[in-house]
Amino acid sequence: MKFIILLTLLIGTACNEGATKNASVQKNIEVTSENAVSDYQCVAKVNGLVCKMGCGGAIRKGLKELNGVNRVVIDFDESREEQIVTVFYNSKKQNEKNIYAEVEKVNNGQFTVGDTKSEPFQNPS
Repeated sequence: MKFIILLTLLIGTACNEGATKNASVQKNIEVTSENAVSDYQCVAKVNGLVCKMGCGGAIRKGLKELNGVNRVVIDFDESREEQIVTVFYNSKKQNEKNIYAEVEKVNNGQFTVGDTKSEPFQNPS
């Protein structure tokens, strides 16, 4: 019986330590994202997207790996040849030229960037 109580206490202590470590890691992630607040947005018409989930996910993943990119929104409509990709980023850490180049590298050059527009972004919060 003492063994079972001791084992329960050890497992409980180990779980609490793991939770504390995970909480501190999450806090560090949040601090990093606060340092890269979006102040610019660029919008591009992109050719080559055949589906919202696969192609859109590949573009989002590639762009979010860029330092300073905070959010990627894809307006996908099957009836259009070009899809609208909006990227919110911190202009001190990233620029639109690098963002568009990254889009065109995704999936071994499957996508091409057409018309673009970039402007300051005011976060409503």
